[in-house]
Amino acid sequence: MTKSDFMPIERYYTLKAVFERIWGKGTYLELKHCSDLKVWKRYCDRTLQITLLAAHDTVQIADDDWFEMLEALVEHGRELVKIAETFDSLFQAFAASYVEISFHQMGFMPSVHQGARSQLRKGNWRLDPYRTVQYVQSSEQKERLAQRKEKLQEQRKKLETL
Repeated sequence: MTKSDFMPIERYYTLKAVFERIWGKGTYLELKHCSDLKVWKRYCDRTLQITLLAAHDTVQIADDDWFEMLEALVEHGRELVKIAETFDSLFQAFAASYVEISFHQMGFMPSVHQGARSQLRKGNWRLDPYRTVQYVQSSEQKERLAQRKEKLQEQRKKLETL
């Protein structure tokens, strides 16, 4: 696809919507019919970068190895995004990077490719042999979440009456 080709709005819609949630309404409008690979690469790269920044700003208790591995995963993803020459290779790189990051955030990336086939069964997917992930909420965070849920319910009710 060349820069001058028209990109239908439904193409990559879900990724456009995610980028809009992260980067704001102008992002969706910029990507709406965008067929410029450089623009999409920029958003993929920025999103990987912000993931690392958000982790450093948010994760309060983690060992240095966890942060080093996260940094390595993000940098590897950024390199894959940089060298992508097609939309398919770009989105494959971006998706694969986030799968690895997601597993890393839960404990570690499973690696059974040398062994027997993994079974989709409870108990086979414990990701805590090296560290345990713990999510905690302060009373202030709980209150903020309750307020957000209340606001969302009010918005839904308004939409239902329209």
